[in-house]
Amino acid sequence: MSLQDVLLLIQFISGHPCRKGYYHLALAVYYCCQVPVYSGICLERQIYPLISNETNLPVRSISRSISRAVCDCWDYGNHVNLDKVANRHLIEKPSPKELIIYLCSYLAGYPDLL
Repeated sequence: MSLQDVLLLIQFISGHPCRKGYYHLALAVYYCCQVPVYSGICLERQIYPLISNETNLPVRSISRSISRAVCDCWDYGNHVNLDKVANRHLIEKPSPKELIIYLCSYLAGYPDLL
């Protein structure tokens, strides 16, 4: 799985795919897919610092950017496609971590993981 695969999947569910936050979300998904599931994922300590090093932005900015991208997906994105990725009907906006896990599971071919 490449970063391009992640970006295409995010475009599948996104509202405004040209926003910078979607690139940060894609990087988070890309890095999370490389972490073994059984080890757990701490976005603030494991994933966001990697993105911060790559983009030269503070971890706090990365966190806000990804949160905004999740809100944009929920408010303006394709809910039918989002439900496909989550493998269930979502009745409320997922947290950034939940959406990242849904996207990782979908890309890994394990939509029933959660």
